[in-house]
Amino acid sequence: MKRSKRILLMAHCILNQNTVIENEARAEGAVKTAANWATEEGFGIIQLPCPEFTFLGINRPPMTYEEYNTPEYRLHCREILQPALHQVDEYCKNDYEISGLLGIQGSPSCDPSYGRGVFMEELISMFAEKGINLKKLWYLPNASKPEFNGDVHFL
Repeated sequence: MKRSKRILLMAHCILNQNTVIENEARAEGAVKTAANWATEEGFGIIQLPCPEFTFLGINRPPMTYEEYNTPEYRLHCREILQPALHQVDEYCKNDYEISGLLGIQGSPSCDPSYGRGVFMEELISMFAEKGINLKKLWYLPNASKPEFNGDVHFL
């Protein structure tokens, strides 16, 4: 079978809601509408690490963008993004399309809107430093039972 050669970066918790803070999970496991959309579109998926989970653990308190917006947390984000950056760089060298990024609306780390998600700001900055352009920024709507629509939920 021929590969699509199209890659989508995806926020960790879209595929694994078990990393979300207590009482904030939107699904039992993966958010099916987003996961199904990505596979139906033929994307290969790079699941990004969860920066909040790797920084503060599973029992972390709810925090805001301002609380995460520290030099220590930004450095942590950059460190854990290195493997994904290496993967994307390898794909780019071999003529794959980095189709975009799917983040989480309202997340203090993973909202792809500038000034909303610390982790996504660092990711976009690191990719720009390497000359890697993300074609499209999608977001999972901030709702208790989000229904993702790739034709609507993008910046």
